[in-house]
Amino acid sequence: MSSSKKIEPRTLIKASAGSGKTFRLTDRFIYLLLCGEKPESIVALTFSRKAAGEFFDAILCKLAEAAINDKDRARLEKEFGLSITPAQLREKIALLLGSMNRLTLGTLDSFFFSVLASAPLEYGLAIGFDLMDESAAREKWALCLRQCFEESIADSPTLIDAFAKARMEAEDREFFPWMLELGFSFRNFLAQCPDSKNWGSVEQLWPDDSTWKQLPENYDLADDYRQAVEWLEDGTASFEPAMTPSAQKGVVKALGEFRNWSPGADLSKNSTGFQRLFKGVMGKKPSLDYYSRKDYEIRGEWVEAVRRMSAHIIGEELKIYGMRTQGIYSLLKRVVNSYNKKVLEKGGIMFSDLPILLTNSENELEKLDRDYRLDRKYKHWMLDEFQDTSPSQWAVIEPLLEEVLYNPEDERMFFCVGDQKQAIYGWRGGDSRLFGYLEKEFQSRLEIENMNESWRSGLDVLGAVNQVFGSKADPSILVSRWNEIWKTHIPSEKTKNSTGHVAWWTTKDEDERFRAIADLLREVDPVNRGWTCAILTQTRKTARELVDFLRRELPGMPVEEEVGSLPARDNGFSQYLLSLLRAAVHPTDNWAIGHLKMCPFMEADSDSLDTILEEVRTKVYESGFASFVRQWGEQALEDVEEEAQAFVRKRLEEILTIAQSFDQNGGKNVDLFLDFARRTEASKGAMESSIRAMTIHGSKGLTFDMVIMPDLGGGSLRNTGGHRSGNGIELYKSLAKSGLGFDWVLAKPKKFLQEADPFLSSMLTNDEEASAFESLCKFYVGMTRPARALYLFSEPYNPKSSSKNFIYLLNDTLSMDSTMEQEVIDKTNRLTGQREGGFELAYCSGSPEWWRKREANLPQREERELVDRGNFGKRKYRNLSKSRPSDKEQRGVEATELLGIQANTGKELGTEVHALFENVEWWEKKADLSKWLEQQGKGTSRQAMDIFNRAMADPEVKKIFALPAQKTEVWMERSFAYQKEGKMVQGIFDRVVLSLSESDEIMAAEIIDFKTDRPGKDAGLDQLVDRYRGQLESYRSALVRLTGLPENKIRMTLLFTSMPQIFSWE
Repeated sequence: MSSSKKIEPRTLIKASAGSGKTFRLTDRFIYLLLCGEKPESIVALTFSRKAAGEFFDAILCKLAEAAINDKDRARLEKEFGLSITPAQLREKIALLLGSMNRLTLGTLDSFFFSVLASAPLEYGLAIGFDLMDESAAREKWALCLRQCFEESIADSPTLIDAFAKARMEAEDREFFPWMLELGFSFRNFLAQCPDSKNWGSVEQLWPDDSTWKQLPENYDLADDYRQAVEWLEDGTASFEPAMTPSAQKGVVKALGEFRNWSPGADLSKNSTGFQRLFKGVMGKKPSLDYYSRKDYEIRGEWVEAVRRMSAHIIGEELKIYGMRTQGIYSLLKRVVNSYNKKVLEKGGIMFSDLPILLTNSENELEKLDRDYRLDRKYKHWMLDEFQDTSPSQWAVIEPLLEEVLYNPEDERMFFCVGDQKQAIYGWRGGDSRLFGYLEKEFQSRLEIENMNESWRSGLDVLGAVNQVFGSKADPSILVSRWNEIWKTHIPSEKTKNSTGHVAWWTTKDEDERFRAIADLLREVDPVNRGWTCAILTQTRKTARELVDFLRRELPGMPVEEEVGSLPARDNGFSQYLLSLLRAAVHPTDNWAIGHLKMCPFMEADSDSLDTILEEVRTKVYESGFASFVRQWGEQALEDVEEEAQAFVRKRLEEILTIAQSFDQNGGKNVDLFLDFARRTEASKGAMESSIRAMTIHGSKGLTFDMVIMPDLGGGSLRNTGGHRSGNGIELYKSLAKSGLGFDWVLAKPKKFLQEADPFLSSMLTNDEEASAFESLCKFYVGMTRPARALYLFSEPYNPKSSSKNFIYLLNDTLSMDSTMEQEVIDKTNRLTGQREGGFELAYCSGSPEWWRKREANLPQREERELVDRGNFGKRKYRNLSKSRPSDKEQRGVEATELLGIQANTGKELGTEVHALFENVEWWEKKADLSKWLEQQGKGTSRQAMDIFNRAMADPEVKKIFALPAQKTEVWMERSFAYQKEGKMVQGIFDRVVLSLSESDEIMAAEIIDFKTDRPGKDAGLDQLVDRYRGQLESYRSALVRLTGLPENKIRMTLLFTSMPQIFSWE
């Protein structure tokens, strides 16, 4: 079939959100089918499995609709310049369905897997290889690591030396867990940068004109220090204006810090004077600008002396990072070689291995032969979401695409679509710059189009999007690369007349934001009116918390989370099964034993419990975990009340699926299973007719009528991080210009050093711009999901804050129109109900009552016969009204509290402080607090770290965490739930210390609860203690049930971390 219209064979589309780029791609696929091309000769690849599934569905739907609808068929005829009959379309549908098993419509990873599966031996793999999930891979790594060192005892000095280098000047030296995380996170670095000379070779990496490389080999910092002090004191140093005595004293003190420097020290902890001297002299200016209550300019040899001292310190610190990197390389090489032989070559691979295996060929002729076979098989290439492609993935497909792009007969088609503004997967290796590389490298062979007309959003939403992201505001946020690719978004004919609404409310109180969202949903009632609605958050944690809150506040409204539930952790039924397993292999685990004794499923004394645990051990050993879950879960399910049966059965099925997945690996290690179960998420999914909560990343590609974004805060958009492992190690990697592998790898220096050294500073600037770009992409994706309405909730902008985060950008770009009618403002505010002081409308535009276009379709209430449930008989697991001892809404509030006691400093701050204390089992006397915070406080706010720092500096607080002489057991962040007077009481112990006898019998206990509150001006510590006394009494009741201790053997302690103050009672 020939076309009367010229269809470009090679097209690159730079699209914006909602512009219909995937629609264009599926059109092109249909065009090839109608031109007689075989479906199996077409490769159509995208980034996610969900999008790949939508490809096939969209193609079939378009063909089917055009076969029965003249209008749809006419559109295809006009688009392609073809004459099409319904019979031809039905023929293509049959052809497509008959070719389903041979189609290549999927993700890049699935394509790579199929290539490897077609000839595994050619790639050094065993026949029948399979993909491992993260849990299986971690288990393989752990086993491999143990075997590796058991087999290499003779070489252990070499390995210890490598480990010592890798952890040079570091506080944490716990070997096995550190190595496990190192190998798991960085093993692919070895394949992409195999030459040891490119790991930590700072001498080769840094430019020859670097100041520290110009110093003589026998340089002595002490000589320059003495000279600098002498010149300062005798007036030789030239200052303009003359320096005051107090300022000169500060400079002398700063110079003393140069003299006292020791390798590996945290230079950011030094005085402000030291930091100004250190950073100031490393620029290109011959003079030094120094501030000490006034500006000074320092010139002459004195500046050169300080410059040499700074350069020496930088050079020595860099050498430490180089040594660490070389140690990491030595360790990786040893264990990765062992892993490859014991796991990879025997068929155990992960998704991240796929592109590396496909490009890792020492024989160029063999590689060319394989590429030739693929080139013959696939004639046409279509790529969607190209901005998320990684350099290693590109290295696999580039040779194949070149053959298509340079095909002289123009009989092969290349069609690529993407949007660099939606590049949100850089943390997975995606590099959106490849989009620009593709455009530049092949521009003579490509037809390049821009698509900025939105078929999704109306004028109101697009107006806010254009204001925020197209304003060319602060260049430190809207980086040059963003401005270069930005095009104004315009509504299409379909959406230009759609009414909509955008509003932004601010308040410091997270609970108040949650309540306002509940009132907004209650007012709009999107589900019953037929409007689709999503809540988009930055983190899964926020999504889960908000869903829990909305389910309590709006019990009749379907609210579902799509971030993946944790079925082994979010309910008492699953925890009962896990406690059975835990107690079976750890019979002295007081928590597990105590939990089982409290469970309504068990009426067992000590002797019968021992028999039960023996049955559990036997069942797991003989039949596996799935068999255990099925038997014991079904038995317990019989005792679950009818109204809770549906939920519990769903959780039982999810736990069974987890157990079956674990059993496939053949393992019987209970601790590994418990860890796997607690970390495994249930499959995500929600009904269209519900309020859907998900992360911004999870919303990509989706459209909703209204979107709520309650989680807009966070650090600066320019915050950076290297490739980080689970043990906190960060590595810089310089991508090779070829796009394949890395030019070099280096353990990431601390930020202070990066800012001071000119070479590192240039890399830091690039990193910050890349981070700002990806942050903008994330919020752009969120704000372009809605068709009609966008509702933003955040903390208010703080002009005193130096953090240029997204709230800063919103404040800089969104301003209320001075001509806005007061009626519109009032109607907008009514959407969130009557709010307390501090809740403000920062911006609004559009029609606040857009949603009234559809009437609510309220379900009819059913009259139900009341059932007498007075006699429950046997104890059963059922839905109970919940009481949380720590829930402040549950108690009466005194007037003095309202007037005198300040509110908590915020849930987020309290959570961060709790997380820091959770990492402290016992505090060692010689532990360095600053180094501990550096390791454990990554990602924690400065305010939370300051609170922890002050608390741990207090001698009385340190006593709480000092290891006692007697035998003890510590519980940290343990949740509990028990039934009391028809209610379920639940909470979380922050810290419980059990005192044990020599035979492990519990003799006494102390409950320690952390609070970040402070008393107000007119209230004292006693009133603050009274505020929480009831909560801790409930905690004591729970501990009595768990341990069997009498109440007078349980001591209760409140630690007010912000003061710090301790209050205890028994």
